[in-house]
Amino acid sequence: MILAYFILTIITVLLVLLKHKVVHYIAMSVFTIGQLLLNVYLGMGGKPGFEDYFKVDSLGLIFLTLLSVVSITTIIQSFIYLSKRKDSIAHKSYYFASMVVFIASMSGVFISDHIGVMWIFAETTSLSIALLIYHERTSEAIEATWKYIFVSTIGLSFSFIGILLLDISISGVNASMFTFSELQGLFINTQNILMLQLSFLLIVIGFSVKMGVFPLHTVCIDAHSVAPSPVSAMVSTSLMNVGFVAIFRFFTLLSHSPVAGWMSHVLIILGGVSILVAAIYMVKVKNIKRLIAYSSVENMGLVALAIGVGGIAWFAAIFHLIIHTLVKSGIFYQIGQIIRFYKTKKVYYLGKYFSVNPIGAVVIILAFIMLSGIPPSGFFFSEFMLFSAMFKGDYIVIAVIVMLLLCFIIYTIAKYFFKILFGNINPDLLEKGEKISKWETIPQLILLLGALYISIAPPPFLSELIQDALITLPK
Repeated sequence: MILAYFILTIITVLLVLLKHKVVHYIAMSVFTIGQLLLNVYLGMGGKPGFEDYFKVDSLGLIFLTLLSVVSITTIIQSFIYLSKRKDSIAHKSYYFASMVVFIASMSGVFISDHIGVMWIFAETTSLSIALLIYHERTSEAIEATWKYIFVSTIGLSFSFIGILLLDISISGVNASMFTFSELQGLFINTQNILMLQLSFLLIVIGFSVKMGVFPLHTVCIDAHSVAPSPVSAMVSTSLMNVGFVAIFRFFTLLSHSPVAGWMSHVLIILGGVSILVAAIYMVKVKNIKRLIAYSSVENMGLVALAIGVGGIAWFAAIFHLIIHTLVKSGIFYQIGQIIRFYKTKKVYYLGKYFSVNPIGAVVIILAFIMLSGIPPSGFFFSEFMLFSAMFKGDYIVIAVIVMLLLCFIIYTIAKYFFKILFGNINPDLLEKGEKISKWETIPQLILLLGALYISIAPPPFLSELIQDALITLPK
């Protein structure tokens, strides 16, 4: 099945490069169906094939499903985005080809069991997303693109060195394949503590460029601010999930080793610093896309913190990411409509959006409720679990500091969101703005309402999947 999927990916790329509008619609529709079929097949217990390299567990299935859902809405929003621009057909072909490779690469990360194969797919996401960041061909896009390629390559080089050190640390151990499932449990009595510590630190630093946490989070911020809004939605959700899955798999692999406590402290520090950085920059940011990008850094910081704290916070981390994926993709699509109407990303030039696009304004309000963790937002429940685990684990001081930082962040989001909805603006700008079709907002509403439903009444199978994804971690 996995072979058929990647063959379909190659065929789709070749078809969209034919530079024909009708072919674009057909090829992208077929690829979307193929993505869903792969997801359904694996979800029903099907084997991907090439078992030495690929394996579908509950963790991979959760994030593959989220990727499939967001892929559908992103492709729809991409067609809308491109229809409003005067790009050449060749320019659009490169966009769709890069998008297909990007989605397929992330799918590969989620279902890879072989550590080397997972790293290759992660590196492929860097190359494909770079073309998407550069799509608008502005000077800012050029700068953000080369920064992303440079920092991402350096970061993944660090992670590659960490993987090599991990391989060296198990020399002499009987392991037929360098896979997560094969290596599970081999580090319980290891004596190479320093080697494992250095390996995990390099891996976390490397994949932080994907997860969007300190220290290599900055290129994600630049990418968000210049990329097309549908691309920003993917970067802020599925690509960050790629970083989480990679880091979490290595954390799980070493969770029974002597470095387990040290790993937790590393992630708590990186998570706390990420939240601090997000709070500082969100207060003074003026670009609406950068505001939401720093919100993603804050949320990923909470997830890193949850991994480090452990216990019920592990469940909270995955649940938080599920809600975050649906909410953040929806808000980025809506920001694309806002930028199209006002012709600016500057918050101070936005206002009266409720009179411009009432349905879009509802999306903004729903997104604010969800992002702020106001009940019944899923963030309220995931953060409640996180702080419960922190108080139980004697991280009281860190918990109090994080709570105060979240207050600043919620205040900032509220200030800017309500400025967009009700703030004063020159009436002439409202008359000159492009009329937004209400149908464009439907996918966003579906995502946000889906997140709201999961928050209020999580399906039993979802809770079981999350619990199963944590089964190999210490009790």
